[in-house]
Amino acid sequence: MAHEIALALVVAGTVVVVIAALGAVVVPGDVFTRLHFVTPVTSLGGPLVGAGLCVESGQPWAIAEVAVITLLLFVSGPVLEASAARAAAQDRGVETEEQPA
Repeated sequence: MAHEIALALVVAGTVVVVIAALGAVVVPGDVFTRLHFVTPVTSLGGPLVGAGLCVESGQPWAIAEVAVITLLLFVSGPVLEASAARAAAQDRGVETEEQPA
């Protein structure tokens, strides 16, 4: 039963990542529009895959390692996306470096 649950979680996470990647490639728009497709990968796809790997693995240290990596991805993803958007806005002159965050 645990194998089926883990497989379902990994497949769901993979589907989210593939749909987000296809959306980033297919949807016309600038870098700001395409950055919206990165958010589901770090907020939903990665954690689903990590949860599936944790369920499948019976080793406590492997579960801890995957859980820490998944947590770091989940926490740092939105920060990296916001900083990438800010850098793109500064490159295009939409935002100056003096503006507060």
